[in-house]
Amino acid sequence: MVRPSTPSAKPADSPKPPTAAERELKLMTTLTNSVFILTVLACMATAHWLRDLLTPLMVAVFSLILIDAIARGVGRLLPAMPEWARVAVAFVVISLVLVGAGALVVHSLPRFAADMVDAMTQAQQVGFQLTSQLNLPRFARFEQLDLRPYFSDLLSSLRQMVTDLVLVLIYLGFILASRRTFDHKVQVLFRTERSHKHAQRVFRRVRKGAERYVVLQALKGLLLSAVFWAVLRAFGLHDAIFLSFLVFLASFIPIVGPAAAVVIPVVLALAQFGLEARPILMFILLQTAVVAIDSVLIPRLQGERLDVDPVVVLVSLSFWYVEFGIIGALFSTVLTVVVIAIASETNRVRWLAVVLSKRGDPPAPEPEEG
Repeated sequence: MVRPSTPSAKPADSPKPPTAAERELKLMTTLTNSVFILTVLACMATAHWLRDLLTPLMVAVFSLILIDAIARGVGRLLPAMPEWARVAVAFVVISLVLVGAGALVVHSLPRFAADMVDAMTQAQQVGFQLTSQLNLPRFARFEQLDLRPYFSDLLSSLRQMVTDLVLVLIYLGFILASRRTFDHKVQVLFRTERSHKHAQRVFRRVRKGAERYVVLQALKGLLLSAVFWAVLRAFGLHDAIFLSFLVFLASFIPIVGPAAAVVIPVVLALAQFGLEARPILMFILLQTAVVAIDSVLIPRLQGERLDVDPVVVLVSLSFWYVEFGIIGALFSTVLTVVVIAIASETNRVRWLAVVLSKRGDPPAPEPEEG
């Protein structure tokens, strides 16, 4: 007896074709992500185009972070002092520091430029003599090495920093004057309680991360500049104060900054003393100080609080330098910290915070209500 054939049943795990609503949702998600990426690229291009205008504003914003930190410190010491007085004291302190730095650059830059021209010439001669005595091949010798373009870029950057100082102080004054209306603007922009709390949480995270990094780097710069000044004065090197100031600035450039800060004093020492034991001993002392402070002391104080991947630190240095020049290099890590803080609080771009962070688990945003 032949049984009638029955149609074969479909596998239970066969994928169902997407519905029209699912296809539309996928298309809208793709379009939204594309628009978001294009918007970010357009903002980056605009920031690079307007970097001469935005760079002083960026310095003013980070100066405001320091002002808030100093004002809170004064408040802990003098609780009875009103807030406006604490902010005024902090503003005066930061303004005096900025003006003093600009005056130091204006006073010391001409002599430093003349000393560096002589130092580079003599350093090239010493290097050529050494490579000739060691019978190195022609491509490894110093006879075709021209350091003047790099030195010219350094001087141009220092001059531009002094020029931008006036804009920084103007921006800083206007930002401080508008601080009282900041809370009102936040309430107008974020009308619901949930969005308002989210905006405040993002702001606190950005301020906390940026403030912690700037304070730690300032501490590192002060320690390095004090050690460099003591060593340079002990060896009788010219321009010890100005060189220590350059070391303070270089300490904000991650990885390469403190190590590169050793090169200029050693080159000047070679020009002043010639090829003898003092420049070599100076190099050993300065490099030891850099390793002890930058690689041992500061990481212990910092711990795991700066959640930035070391590779990201190096890549961000190049990225922010291209975007904003030497100021971008000085603030490269803190700008990355700000990006991580904002991205970690936004579900759409939280993947960026995961990629940039060191541990790969930045704090998740609080769950939305309703």
